[in-house]
Amino acid sequence: MRFLLFPSTNSKFLSTIGLIFVIVGQVSRSLGMVTCGESFNHMIQKSKKNNHVLVTGGIYKYLRHPSYFGFFYWSVGTQLMLGNFISTVLFCGASWMFFHRRIPFEEQTLLKMFPNEYPEYFKSTIIGIPFIRTTGNLSPEARSE
Repeated sequence: MRFLLFPSTNSKFLSTIGLIFVIVGQVSRSLGMVTCGESFNHMIQKSKKNNHVLVTGGIYKYLRHPSYFGFFYWSVGTQLMLGNFISTVLFCGASWMFFHRRIPFEEQTLLKMFPNEYPEYFKSTIIGIPFIRTTGNLSPEARSE
């Protein structure tokens, strides 16, 4: 039905952009998981384990959240590849809202776990998802909340 109603959305260019997003997203996500090793978890850890370290090497040297970055672009890319603009917008919005809420919470948690290392790491890396910025509230008051 989409092919009949919206034939102009069947763009090889947009499908190629989508494929690039999928590849970059999957590579970023996979590198993040592998680089993080035992410190990677799908659940935000609220307390520091004995073997929990702040990973700052590999892909983490550039991206604070390569797994989130990767999933965001992977999910949008899959929809671009399919040429489904409604789903592209919905996937983009849903993913963005999820990470817009999750990333600031996780960053405050990491700041409490790594009060000496995280502020410097925070300043030297990016999130990479459009329009998601954390406050960067690295003050001692924010750490004790």
